[in-house]
Amino acid sequence: MRMRTVFQIGSVIPLSLCVCLGSPSVSWGQKPPPPVPPNPQAPVLAMPAPMGMQRGTTMDLVLTGANLAGPTALWTGFPSKITIPAEDKNSQDNSKLKVRLEVPADAPLGYHAVRLATARGISNIRIFCIDELPQVIETGMNRTRDAAQQLPVPCVVAGRTEAEQSSFFKITVPAGQRLSFDVLGHRLGGPIDPQLSLYSAKTGREIAYDNDSPGCQTDPRLTYHFKEAGDYLIEVKDVLNRGGADYGYRLRIGDFPLATVPIPMAAKRGSKVQIQFAGPNVEGVAPIEVAVPADPAVNVIWLAPKGPSGLHGWPVALALSDLEETIEQEPNNEPAKANRIPVPGAVTGRFQQSDDTDCYLFDGKKGQKLLIEAHTLELYSPTLVYMVLKNAKTGAEIAKTDPQKPPPTDQRLEFTPPEDGDYLLDVQHINLNGGPSEVYRITVTPSLPGFDVSLGLERYDLAAGALAPIQLVVNRRGYAGPIDVSVVGSPTISGAVTIKAGQNASVLPATAKPDAPMGPHIATLLAKATIDGKQVSQLVSTRVPISQSLAGLPFPPLHLNDQVAVAIRERAPFALAVAVDPPEATPGMPTQVTITVKRDPGFMEEIAFNPPAGLPPNLAAPKIPNIAKDKNELKFSLDVNAKVPLGEFPIFFTGKAKVPNKEFLENTPPFNLLVGSAFELKVEPAVVTLKPGDKAKVKISATRKAGYKGPIALDLRKLPPNVTAGKATIAMDQATAEVEVMAAANAAPGETKDVDALGVAAPLANQQNASPAFTVRVEKK
Repeated sequence: MRMRTVFQIGSVIPLSLCVCLGSPSVSWGQKPPPPVPPNPQAPVLAMPAPMGMQRGTTMDLVLTGANLAGPTALWTGFPSKITIPAEDKNSQDNSKLKVRLEVPADAPLGYHAVRLATARGISNIRIFCIDELPQVIETGMNRTRDAAQQLPVPCVVAGRTEAEQSSFFKITVPAGQRLSFDVLGHRLGGPIDPQLSLYSAKTGREIAYDNDSPGCQTDPRLTYHFKEAGDYLIEVKDVLNRGGADYGYRLRIGDFPLATVPIPMAAKRGSKVQIQFAGPNVEGVAPIEVAVPADPAVNVIWLAPKGPSGLHGWPVALALSDLEETIEQEPNNEPAKANRIPVPGAVTGRFQQSDDTDCYLFDGKKGQKLLIEAHTLELYSPTLVYMVLKNAKTGAEIAKTDPQKPPPTDQRLEFTPPEDGDYLLDVQHINLNGGPSEVYRITVTPSLPGFDVSLGLERYDLAAGALAPIQLVVNRRGYAGPIDVSVVGSPTISGAVTIKAGQNASVLPATAKPDAPMGPHIATLLAKATIDGKQVSQLVSTRVPISQSLAGLPFPPLHLNDQVAVAIRERAPFALAVAVDPPEATPGMPTQVTITVKRDPGFMEEIAFNPPAGLPPNLAAPKIPNIAKDKNELKFSLDVNAKVPLGEFPIFFTGKAKVPNKEFLENTPPFNLLVGSAFELKVEPAVVTLKPGDKAKVKISATRKAGYKGPIALDLRKLPPNVTAGKATIAMDQATAEVEVMAAANAAPGETKDVDALGVAAPLANQQNASPAFTVRVEKK
């Protein structure tokens, strides 16, 4: 079991976060290859039922799914004692597995995660909640109002919707009772889009309703003051009347706040800050003083607001930054009362009423490009911001955001001040909305080159002492240099790679210690580069595959967005190696691949192969034959055709073999397929001097590559006026040719420094490459 470090401040949970704020030789160009699919033998977890538990309790949880047999451990993102009971052949069923969870009373409230590791791999991620409220399991017999399930107050209900049916519950409340109802549905990574209704049991009349509460990613919640004592009904259903095993939800009921975001929405690392809360029913919630960790790898803290009743609302996310973070001071709805934002710096503001305008000033320096951004949805605020930048002296409009652009560019401005001085930023809600949840954060920072590194797959498996190839994808933002990526945060898993200058993708070979026991591990990848003399580092993002694993949840819990899960699995009884000949490839010529196998004593089974991963565009996956039982080597060709782009492409192969009742997978180490020109040209001398009417010869040498031996047609380009050159060809299997250069009698004196020799290889679909530039000088006669 692995647990993240927890800083406890009341109910404060700091975890790590990664929010992801070409030439023809670039690997994979602008479109990287598709990610390697998950290991088909790895376990697959269905949505747990229930999807959480009360802290300070013990619970038997029956996991369901596929490939669950042979578990090595259950990983949880919260402190717990985990037991896998051995009775009733519990570990031998591929479709279900019972685990016993014992969670301490001080376990942090909020979103956590679980994954199951087996001898074959590691599962997809599932969100699991730790709550303080007593948990009630829905009976499933409560599909009509008359059969509504009676609930204690407070509680959290673990339920699920069924197709074309509703879930009904009954509560009994005294007069004057205030209660909050919070449905965690889609936020838990399921496809459900829940809606919530309250009814008077006496009259049957609907007294409250909610769907798509602001900032809750389509989940509903509401607070209601019950004037009369009595029984009341609660209805939960999917808005499209869908249901099934994946349509689970958690209905929290109690007198607790429904905070959406903290104020401020972000805090500077290493500082102490007073945190308040924004959202419905936060009156009477005491501020929390937070000592913000200085650790650059900790990028978010989860804060649970505590209401006057003593119950906590669901935690909200406080982002951590290295900026000076300020809070809007009202009134600031006109330029004369504008708040000043430091540069670089940030401000948290809110639209407390509709049609509100907030005004800010910042100091711009002539020629320093600035980036002005509003941060809302990714920090769980529902607010959509419209910004207008003006000259503070004249009031003249300089720029404004464009709501038609795709997020997040619709809330972003780039601006280079034409002169030193103050600039005014008017901020409004795009729909002129206002209210307790309409909060935003704006940053003003220098616009600098940068990069983002991400993964298309967030879970891998490997045997002790073996490797797993992790595909990296780079989004460059004005920075073209090298990027170092390494595994951090795990004593068992290691690995590093340098993404070369200009490349948009690479493969990191992750390895496990030779003595590593089987089981799950969670690591992160750290990317570093030196940009303009300063070291820039950030965690590699796994947000896209995490979101895909959670039914397309747009904004998963932030601390999950950089986690890479790795299972140490059973070792395969063979090892693979790969080599290519020639070591460089060129478009239009096939490349020979040799895979060799080292077998354990007694292992003689046939080895088959999956299609290779990492192939460049336009290179079709080869049909790879099996390595027969009595063979240890396999040769085949890669069709590097004329449409394959130049570049460096890390490729690896996965072999699989069956032994009785088992199938093993093993990867080759990644190798770099270098696709380059079939030749390089050099011209001698570097300066050719002529007089009008003269002739001279230049020597053109070819360095042949990738095994190309064919002819190379030559043509000198960009010659001075009235200077010509003859045609020549470097013959098959030859390295040089001479070209005669002639200056006409009327050639004017002067020199041209960008003359070059263009070579064309006709047998390779007229592949071309040019020599470095040389000089042709015409002197007076």
